[in-house]
Amino acid sequence: MNRDELREMILEEIRLVKEDEHAETELRLFIDNDSQLYRSRFVPIVKNLIRKKKSGKYDSKLAVKGFMYLVDDGAKKYAKEFDSPQNWNKMFPKSLRLKVAQQLVDDFEDHGHEEWI
Repeated sequence: MNRDELREMILEEIRLVKEDEHAETELRLFIDNDSQLYRSRFVPIVKNLIRKKKSGKYDSKLAVKGFMYLVDDGAKKYAKEFDSPQNWNKMFPKSLRLKVAQQLVDDFEDHGHEEWI
């Protein structure tokens, strides 16, 4: 592999990382601003996590799993509105969706959870 090919490969990797960051931000903003997702997924998940915290059974890893339901539904709804419903998992790969779910868990753990609902 010559120097130009290596340079092009590195630039392509950088472009893909930037696209992932953009897609991650786009998905999070979409989820945060969709009232149907808020009512049907976000509120029940947060209420459940609050209950778990109060009873001492809260598990951060299981919280990520819970928020994945919200993130997956958000990715599906986004793809349905802006692309094609069957492309949701290509637009937002699982690794990206896990990052968004982890962000939601981090926000839940960092803030007073009762104020969320």
